[in-house]
Amino acid sequence: MIPSTKEYRQIRFGCPPSTVETLSGWLSRATGQPVVEERIRSRRVLSVFMDDIDEMKLLLLREGARSLGGEILSEERLTDRDWEELWKRQGFKRFRVNGWLNIVPDWDDEPVPGGPVLRIHPHLAFGTGHHETTGRCLSLLVDHMPVPPVTDRAVLDFGSGTGILGIAALAMGHGDRLLSVDDDPLAREATRANIDRNGYTSRSTVLSDIGDLFRLVMAEKIVFPLIVANVTGSVITRYFPEWWGVLPEGGTMILSGISTGELDSVTAICPEPFSVHRGRKFHTVSLRKIGRTR
Repeated sequence: MIPSTKEYRQIRFGCPPSTVETLSGWLSRATGQPVVEERIRSRRVLSVFMDDIDEMKLLLLREGARSLGGEILSEERLTDRDWEELWKRQGFKRFRVNGWLNIVPDWDDEPVPGGPVLRIHPHLAFGTGHHETTGRCLSLLVDHMPVPPVTDRAVLDFGSGTGILGIAALAMGHGDRLLSVDDDPLAREATRANIDRNGYTSRSTVLSDIGDLFRLVMAEKIVFPLIVANVTGSVITRYFPEWWGVLPEGGTMILSGISTGELDSVTAICPEPFSVHRGRKFHTVSLRKIGRTR
């Protein structure tokens, strides 16, 4: 459990179904936080959560949302202890990935039958496993679980959110060290807390930007047999060359969070062979680095 030491602000916006995608995307970009959608009859309610916001930023947020067809319905201050109830209301409950890996909310104390168990508290970050991008990445991690486990190599989780993908990769033996990167301090807080509750603290490093990552990579000559990035297509195209450079031959890359409009630009930079796993709104690309044929 994350101790109750902070207050956060929840702002709920109402909008018609026709504007939900535009407003949700704008809110995510404007706040740097994931947006939760609720469907209530003919209306949509979008919630965004922030650790703090001054009145001027709140005014700009309100006016920006109104210009996109939304309106503020409520504002509420939440403590850390409120998050369990909030995520319960949003439907975060235990589930199994490919009939084997168990993802269990931290507050669920019931026995878990069979298979490895990851305990996750989402807090303010993205990544419970229920979203189609996170779920697809988890499924691929299970499908490609190495036997025997990989040793003396690290896993890179770029855009870690709650840390769920990097923690799952460690649990399944894709590496014996984890480097997680996220530029959102709230996501890094959630990642560290979830790493700790799953017992991987001594094997993990959480970083704030790619500069810190590559300074560490150069200093310690790190290569990654697995890189997973559940971000956006634009982030993937920006950093793909750097990731490819630290992926050894035989290494695997799982790239997700790619919208339909971004898919062509991502696949255009991926060396063949690769696979495209299509979702409803977002897609995932998986590829393995192979040596040149002679």
